Amino acid sequence: MTKFRTKLLFSLIILIFSELIGLGILFGQLFHSYFVHSFNERQIWWILSVSLLIDLIIIVYLGIRISARYIKPIKAVTNVAVELSKGNYRARTTVDRNDEAGMLAVTINRLAENLQEFKKMQEMQQDRLKALIENMGAGLILIDSRGYINLINKGYIELFQVDPSDYLNKLYYEVLQEKELCQIIAEVFRTEQKARKQLLIPLQIERRYFDVYGVPIIGKNNVWKGILLVFHDITEMKKLEQMRKDFVANVSHELKTPVTSIKGFSETLLDGAMNDKETMESFLSIILKESDRLQSLIHDLLELSKIEQHNFLLNINQLDLFELLEDVITLLSGKAYAKNIQFELVSEQKSVSLKGDIDRLKQVFINLIGNAITYTPSEGVVKVILVEEEEVVRVHVKDSGVGIKKEEIPRIFERFYRVDRARDRNSGGTGLGLAIVKHLIEAHHGNIRVKSDLGSGSEFIIELPKNVNYFLGR
Repeated sequence: MTKFRTKLLFSLIILIFSELIGLGILFGQLFHSYFVHSFNERQIWWILSVSLLIDLIIIVYLGIRISARYIKPIKAVTNVAVELSKGNYRARTTVDRNDEAGMLAVTINRLAENLQEFKKMQEMQQDRLKALIENMGAGLILIDSRGYINLINKGYIELFQVDPSDYLNKLYYEVLQEKELCQIIAEVFRTEQKARKQLLIPLQIERRYFDVYGVPIIGKNNVWKGILLVFHDITEMKKLEQMRKDFVANVSHELKTPVTSIKGFSETLLDGAMNDKETMESFLSIILKESDRLQSLIHDLLELSKIEQHNFLLNINQLDLFELLEDVITLLSGKAYAKNIQFELVSEQKSVSLKGDIDRLKQVFINLIGNAITYTPSEGVVKVILVEEEEVVRVHVKDSGVGIKKEEIPRIFERFYRVDRARDRNSGGTGLGLAIVKHLIEAHHGNIRVKSDLGSGSEFIIELPKNVNYFLGR
């Protein structure tokens, strides 16, 4: 500002000096006319006009210089400041000078650059926060201090299949139907403390378990901001927990029956029944049968445990599936013949090649085909159909047996689940066969499904890929 004042003062001095020159000329002419008597009115006006014209030229020149040097740069800087106030942080001024106006322009440009960088950082943080909220793998609801829902994330929308417009900017107790959930929110509002509860919430045709976590949001100076609700879907965890409980209960039950039989008949023999040869042979036969069943159960338990381990390895080799099925048919033909069951293998190809573990696949088909024969009444039909396609091989094990209820089909691959416990126990089954089959098929990257109606037989369909790159045997 000191240079600006100096230049402005200098310009005024020049202007005053020019005026003094003009006045000097005028008084000089008047003085000369007074003494020489040659001065007239027209000359006076001419002198005044010339003097004023010179003054006007000097004023215009100074105005142009002042405008070019100070007013235009300040106007340019002002326009940039207005753009910055509107949020346009890309605005810049092009003033390139070393005086005060130039320093002001440089300062404004640096301010604009800093604001632009700050905006970029803010947008980046917002994008990161949004990505975190939307993809956190859990449902989230943000409720403000008045009870209005301000935000729901993609996880919540996908979990509960809701429309965001039905939730946003509405009171939580108007849109959340679950009373227990509203109670959690009310408790956080009342106590200003964290709350956590596991809830069973119905979703369309199924019920799912959620671990609901509510936390108060309190800003600086203890300003109440609202509540954050997080929903973790723990349905699978609950299923695994229930499966573990069922497994322990079923193992205990299945072991108890043969052990009780063996113990009871052994005590009876020791109490004197062994003196009766016929009774002793009958009891020993029962003890042997129950021992075999107990041994089979323990073997299946160990087998299932081995298959479910992460380091379980398959012995993968190229094999002929048609030849494998022929071996299984031959092995089980005596069992089918004893019940006079029509038993056959149907295939258009006499050789079907694929990669797999021949012993494990033979175990699968012995179990499935053996079950089909077991649960098919005398004079029935059991067919094994082999179909080769370009990428997969399908094996259909079809019988005319008792069938399975549709509501029980999803559970038949569970450990120890029996459609008819008494019937399955009499057949000598352990309730683990289909669970082992499912694990072995999945280990071969295949899948198994069932078609069945009660009283109309069953059809187990296995699909196996012909060429799979097996890693670590899985």
